[in-house]
Amino acid sequence: MASSSSRELASDEGGSMAQITINEGLAWLKTLKKRHEELLSLRNDNAHRERRFYGASADKEIVKEPVYDVKVLDRLVTRVAREIRLLEQALKTTNAKTTIEAYDQDDAALGELS
Repeated sequence: MASSSSRELASDEGGSMAQITINEGLAWLKTLKKRHEELLSLRNDNAHRERRFYGASADKEIVKEPVYDVKVLDRLVTRVAREIRLLEQALKTTNAKTTIEAYDQDDAALGELS
């Protein structure tokens, strides 16, 4: 992780954001995507009420109620998805401006036949 002196902090309505390197951005993107998967799974499991009857004469019942507020969970999923989109756009913009160091493109490397 970079030292605090190498980062600039910018304020955002949700708190403070740290300026990060491309490598840190790619690692953060991986974390965000994993969290998004977890939240989607949680939302899908939590989104409905379920009632099951079991036993020989269906006299026993299992009732599964949502554990989390569906609206709050949906907002979290949407927020993480938005953050993924914004980070991917920022990474692509940064990559478009960045030149590759210590490499000169040589078309002859393609081995053109004559």
